[in-house]
Amino acid sequence: MAYQSPGYFVATPPADTPTSFDSTLAAADTAEDLVTVPALKTGRRFTLKNKGPGSVFLAFDAEATTADVEVEAKDNYSEDNIEIGTKISFIGAAGKTPRVFGVLWSGD
Repeated sequence: MAYQSPGYFVATPPADTPTSFDSTLAAADTAEDLVTVPALKTGRRFTLKNKGPGSVFLAFDAEATTADVEVEAKDNYSEDNIEIGTKISFIGAAGKTPRVFGVLWSGD
């Protein structure tokens, strides 16, 4: 999606509100909200590091399941040019409680 701003053209709308997170899944095999999009904003960029143990599965604007986007232990993950309206949730691989950290950039 393109965004026309007065005087210049940018590829996506600006993302000027950072929301950092550092979270360890509290209970194995249970999805939790990882980060919530600030009120009146849209999540536009996202980056994450999975410290492990085990893989983590991510869902955007939904509750995560093990069928969602997988990020293996020790791997990084990022998305640009996205539109997240409510939250990002996560769940670990069976029996695991991984720790993840990163930042969600949001804009109007």
